[in-house]
Amino acid sequence: MLTKKLEDNRSGLWAVLEKEIQSRSGNKDESLRLSGDWKRFMEKRSGYSIYSVDGRWVRNNLCAYFGHGGHGLVHEFIPLDEIWVSSHHYDEGDSKIAYCSCMGKRSNQRVSKKFFESTLVHELAECEEMKKGIPYWEAHQFALQKEKEIGLLSKSEINRTVKIT
Repeated sequence: MLTKKLEDNRSGLWAVLEKEIQSRSGNKDESLRLSGDWKRFMEKRSGYSIYSVDGRWVRNNLCAYFGHGGHGLVHEFIPLDEIWVSSHHYDEGDSKIAYCSCMGKRSNQRVSKKFFESTLVHELAECEEMKKGIPYWEAHQFALQKEKEIGLLSKSEINRTVKIT
């Protein structure tokens, strides 16, 4: 259970976009499966295929705001039974969207196994909440709490509050 509900201070357009993607998810073409050198299968977990992806490639080719991970209820191009986790921390220069806010990480530093696992737990929890019809912002806050509960990362390492305005 969330201890403190954070207010969503982002532009209202984000909530509209997120709701649209979530509501259209049932109409996805299940045959659409993106693949390439940028995407590597890791394991099956909780009914999902887990992939390590080159986040820079994803941001350059599919979605400018892709961060450390994603799933099909947030990103139109990810199948509903897949979870994607970026293999590296990132910094795209002057971008106001594509920057890694993780404390003490260098640009293009490979994520640790603990960071990958924590991100995976986050994405799984967020996706499961959104499947229940919970809006992204609330599901994201729930997922952050799950990350804190599993304790793989320090509080300063769990810095995934969406800062897009």
